[in-house]
Amino acid sequence: LMGENGAGKSTLGKILAGIYSADEGEVFIGGSKSSFKSPRDARLAGIGMVYQELSFCENLSVAENLCLGDTPKIGPFILREKMNEKAAKALKMIECDLDVTSTVASLPLGQQQLVQIAGAVAGGASILIFDEPTSSLSKVESQRLMDLIRNLKAKGVTCIYVSHRLEEIFEICDDVTVLRDGQYVGTRPVKDISRDAMIQMMV
Repeated sequence: LMGENGAGKSTLGKILAGIYSADEGEVFIGGSKSSFKSPRDARLAGIGMVYQELSFCENLSVAENLCLGDTPKIGPFILREKMNEKAAKALKMIECDLDVTSTVASLPLGQQQLVQIAGAVAGGASILIFDEPTSSLSKVESQRLMDLIRNLKAKGVTCIYVSHRLEEIFEICDDVTVLRDGQYVGTRPVKDISRDAMIQMMV
């Protein structure tokens, strides 16, 4: 999903993720009309979002963050071993090996983003929206993310990749949809469009 700054890319992603309500239009998932009143509704429909600004409880561990809202416990007591196992399982789903007892604040940005992706995938997301995911990543971290997205695609996860970086679009995407000033411009297979044609659609 491409467009210049202010084209409406992030807004559309947040509508699909149940954060914003659409003023008009319809959303169909698997041929069925869907509407979401909250991010929880979108998650239950299988939609997860990886945000540009990472939002965690940074003073908590990776496991605590991954299990927020669904922490294994008996009465008021947290079952830490079960929580750590659950978090490790979520990370394994994206082939990521992190110490789940580490605080999120101690991790580099690339690993923090992997934690966010693991949470979405473990929550059952069959559609993942990536909003400018490489904006704060190093080149090596960005390449790891590209590999991860390829693996997710191979497993049947639909990935909506929001970006204005043309080289990433040509590397990872099958189709490109362009927005301009909040309006839909068009959709093309990436293999059939040149860099110049894509820029022309954007501007």
